[in-house]
Amino acid sequence: MVLSALCASLSSVFSGIVANLHPVFYPFIPYWTIILVALCISPLTVLLPNLLKKELSWPVDVPDVWTIHGKRYNLKAWASEHPGGSVAIRSAKGSDCTGLFESCHTFIDRSVLLKMLNRFELIDGVEASPPAMVYSNPFYEDLKQMARDHFKGQPKGAHKMTVFHLSLCFSMVAVYWYLIYQMLMTNAYWVILPTGCVSWYLTGNMMHDGSHNALVSSPRWNWVMSHAAFPFGVNVTAWRIQHVMTHHIYTNEHDHDVDLHHFDPVISMKAGVNSINIVLHYLRLIYIMSTSIAHLVLVVPYGLLFGQTDPAHGHKMYDQCHSILAHRAELRWEMVGEVIAQIGFWATCAYFQGAMAALCFNMSIFTVSSYCFAFFTQVSHLQEECFFDPNDEKLSFAERQVKSSKDFSADSAFWGHISGGLNTQAIHHCLPSISAMHLREMYPKFRQVCKAHGVEVKEADSLRAFVMGFISFAN
Repeated sequence: MVLSALCASLSSVFSGIVANLHPVFYPFIPYWTIILVALCISPLTVLLPNLLKKELSWPVDVPDVWTIHGKRYNLKAWASEHPGGSVAIRSAKGSDCTGLFESCHTFIDRSVLLKMLNRFELIDGVEASPPAMVYSNPFYEDLKQMARDHFKGQPKGAHKMTVFHLSLCFSMVAVYWYLIYQMLMTNAYWVILPTGCVSWYLTGNMMHDGSHNALVSSPRWNWVMSHAAFPFGVNVTAWRIQHVMTHHIYTNEHDHDVDLHHFDPVISMKAGVNSINIVLHYLRLIYIMSTSIAHLVLVVPYGLLFGQTDPAHGHKMYDQCHSILAHRAELRWEMVGEVIAQIGFWATCAYFQGAMAALCFNMSIFTVSSYCFAFFTQVSHLQEECFFDPNDEKLSFAERQVKSSKDFSADSAFWGHISGGLNTQAIHHCLPSISAMHLREMYPKFRQVCKAHGVEVKEADSLRAFVMGFISFAN
């Protein structure tokens, strides 16, 4: 009797899914079922065991220490005065933020900045470790000078997003919410593809620039507009930890860059680990990449807030980042706010569409936006030739950024626009405070500076070669 009732219940659930899901997404049903069931039972299978072992940890405050160029500072009093906003200062607390200090201050002389920091230096007898890599060298100085020359004579803030492009972005925000309204009111299948694509457009153009304070001059509006892709974009606060605090400084360093560990242990970004038959590998990529945004929206903040150990690989979320305790503590309430807003949106969908239709539409749109996100953010770095020996002391910070990126169609206005400038990752990683919309114009000069210093700029011969390089490396 119980078994019969269970079978009837499951049959009803899957009938509801099939009735509310576009046929294109039928092949994803088994994978989505596994993922959703795992999430639903994780409080019992993951959180409870961690709780009983006393391994859970709600983020707690850490000492007010920032390390820059081998000196320790207390910047708490400066956070509210910082021209780049308090979030930029708070999120770097507890870490060696020399990389952020250098890459985010392209237009201000280093000696001026260090002189400003003197009043915040901690003189307590505790010595900080020197930076792990060289930041000041002729190559990086020439790149910064190139950027200064490019915007010379233009109004202050000219390196932020242009008015024309901002207007396009706001137009897309209006289109985005029109599509979401249509989804809620009509359950129309046609909105799935454009909503997922527009979600990526806003992620690449507004969220990404906003997270680097490169969108507009106001840090407050950068923070607000970095949420433009909600509700089908990433959790912006968790993204700041992942992308700005680790990936942009320690790109492709296996012990630091959390981007290399998102899909452990199913896909491991180490040569020869988890290699499988090529057909199965294609299927693995198709399924796993389809949930990359859903993973960043829910799984990552879930792991960061509770600090649980994942039984699949024995790691806590982002524990490859050595200052993760500080990042979790300083940004926990922003993360909680985003999670609550996300759950509120899903509840709204369930109210207007019904629970089953809401689930099907959300997962379908997440799939479209996930493929766009994975292509434009991951493929450039996950190529065999983009990895190097992190212990090579000859490689400076800027050289590492160029060496760890492979660009494609750098002179194309179309790809530069659609990708949010992420087809030119090498220059973006060196100069992240400049809106990606300027990078195509700057790229010829960037090539010249790199050539003058003997730094190879990796550019794909074709889009096919670019994609195949990633597929091969991921296996």
